[in-house]
Amino acid sequence: MKFIIDKIPLSEMTYDKFVNTYLLPEKPLILTGVDTYNENDITSEYVKNLFEDESKKSIGWYEAPLSPTDRTLPPFVHEVLAREDMSVRALPMRLFMQPNGHKTLYHYDGNSLHGFNLQMKGKKDWCLISPHTPLTSAPLMFVSLVAKDFTPNTNKYDYCEFETVAGEMLFLPRYWIHSVSTCAEENINYNWVVTPTFPNTTSPLGRRESELLFLRKKIPFLNRFLVDSYGEYGGAGECITNEYMKDVGYLRMCTRIFKEVSSLPKTLFLMKEIKSMAHEFEENNFKV
Repeated sequence: MKFIIDKIPLSEMTYDKFVNTYLLPEKPLILTGVDTYNENDITSEYVKNLFEDESKKSIGWYEAPLSPTDRTLPPFVHEVLAREDMSVRALPMRLFMQPNGHKTLYHYDGNSLHGFNLQMKGKKDWCLISPHTPLTSAPLMFVSLVAKDFTPNTNKYDYCEFETVAGEMLFLPRYWIHSVSTCAEENINYNWVVTPTFPNTTSPLGRRESELLFLRKKIPFLNRFLVDSYGEYGGAGECITNEYMKDVGYLRMCTRIFKEVSSLPKTLFLMKEIKSMAHEFEENNFKV
């Protein structure tokens, strides 16, 4: 079913309302009027100078520590990041900067991340697919197994399509599959990420994540082939992974192995196209 994402002015949003209606139910939201900055001051040159010591430029973003004096982040978001049931990594702020026409693959974010994505400049088109009606993922990965021209079927998936413009912030809960396209000559986004310290057992992707963590613990050599660090998961490592895995046993692990292996033929069939999309994504990063 196609649905319309909630869009609420920042001036009408309180901390309690956000927590009870969106954060804990893990429901996406757009906040408008998040204009705590001067858009003219945010240029590609400013970004490159500010984040010149970034560490993950090659896979899609700059990273930076959280600044308690950052005026671009609404106060209630600071409160969310400070919650005891949320884990904040050492570098929780990400900066995306892409040219017009840049598009991501369908995927969900690793490390069970909630994201607060603030459009600083430009415009982006989004498609979000619910973790309750997920796309099939490549084995042990977060990339979805769909072709470049994929469009969601309204009878099969719960999803929404929308755009964000400068001054709008998207709350993107963990496990929501998404694809993003840029629609302006200069697109700059600030993104703050946080990992809940408790698992999500209500969705297939939430259960998949817990089972994959159990699999990675029992077969450690798998971690050599994966991008994210198991030992630093969500910025807290075992403090989170042990909680996520507490209800997972060997039967669920074996079932998960079967499910991951069963997606291998589709992965091999789409591998050339996925590699092409990934290469295009990386090549066009930070070309503004």
